[in-house]
Amino acid sequence: MVFSSNNQTIDLYGVEFSGNRKTTIAWFEEKMEINMSSCSRLSLQARPWKVRASLLLCAALSALAVPAAAQTYPTKPVRVIVPYGPGTAPDSIARIASDGLQRRLGQSFVVETRTGAGGKIGTEAAALAAPDGYTLFLGTKDSQSILAHLYPTWNIKPDRSLVPISGLARIENVLVTRSAFPANSLQDMVALAKTKELTYGTPGVGTNLHLMGELLRSRQGLKLLHVPYSRSFAEALPAVVRGDVDLLVAGLPPMLPFLQDGRAKALAITGTARSRYLPDVPTFSELGIKDLETGGWFGFFAPAGTPAAILSKLEAELALVVKSPEFRSRMETMSAEPWPATPADVSRTIEAETRRWGALIQESRITVN
Repeated sequence: MVFSSNNQTIDLYGVEFSGNRKTTIAWFEEKMEINMSSCSRLSLQARPWKVRASLLLCAALSALAVPAAAQTYPTKPVRVIVPYGPGTAPDSIARIASDGLQRRLGQSFVVETRTGAGGKIGTEAAALAAPDGYTLFLGTKDSQSILAHLYPTWNIKPDRSLVPISGLARIENVLVTRSAFPANSLQDMVALAKTKELTYGTPGVGTNLHLMGELLRSRQGLKLLHVPYSRSFAEALPAVVRGDVDLLVAGLPPMLPFLQDGRAKALAITGTARSRYLPDVPTFSELGIKDLETGGWFGFFAPAGTPAAILSKLEAELALVVKSPEFRSRMETMSAEPWPATPADVSRTIEAETRRWGALIQESRITVN
């Protein structure tokens, strides 16, 4: 069979039909005495050979319909599920990227926050959504590489249930302490934590920030006690300044004002190179700590089974959005960096992160209630 967007040649049982889709259907209905207004409701009274031929034509025409649908996509508002709360970095990044898509495609992209269970609820909602291109998902390191290890009996496998469309942005994570803390470098902190127990705060058990602390504890043999601020991580920022906890593992955006005005000091930051936002702070890698080269990352995903033509269209449009000066400027206001990663790039990142954090979760016996 040979198909094209404007003219079709359809060969059924050796009979060739040419012309546009509407003409082909009309001709077939007349000759077969079958109403094909709905391929799913073919008359059971029709002769079996007619039904078989009609089903073949339905399949052929459906193959042509997907690329045609992609050309006009989207024809209605698109839902963008974010598994974290309003005002968080994932929510802000999703809204900025959605604004760019809306301007380019002329249709609304509506952000919907679905919070709970560390992102599990929103991730599941996206994975179970219809794969028609009208539900997108803001995925992160936590949702795509960590959650499945925390919930081993979960019937959703995010790395298979959701397919990457494009990377959007990266945000580095930073290890900080109060300005009066006796250690002024990561090396000093490591030496201190080998002799006495230190507390460190994160947004919660099983988050990528918690796993950073666990990696430091296990690799360096440190006496670290985890203090999760699951109800409100905003409370952790002044807490570390007051000395309620000794250390804090946080994303750079909320922490930067505390570092800039001297209320807190940074000991190390994730990344393969020093951050332009904190050029005087060394990276973990620079200090000899491996596997902390990436901080938080964010990308758009779609339910598995979404038509390839629609995924390709979204990928092309997002590449233009993420590389635009406006997107970069808006990321700078969040101390973030654009991440114009291809689906293959995102998949490789997920694979590497899944291996790393899965092994640590098992080794450290990290569980969630």
